[in-house]
Amino acid sequence: MKHAQGYFDNHNSVDKLYFTSDNLAFFDEQSAVNHAKKLDDETVTEMTREKVYSEVENIAPDAWEYDPLDEVDAE
Repeated sequence: MKHAQGYFDNHNSVDKLYFTSDNLAFFDEQSAVNHAKKLDDETVTEMTREKVYSEVENIAPDAWEYDPLDEVDAE
């Protein structure tokens, strides 16, 4: 979901994007469908800015990534 947020952050005028299974974003559905036909998984997922930002707010900050070097006893 954070990946989708990055696309929306970089394209302020866009309210809807279409994602293919290889995590590429498209502005229009047909372009996404055409690209997906070349993939093993032809799924295209529509995401709106509102939905992405709403879901990102509900994710705990610690859930984004784990870096073992952030551990207290890491060298």
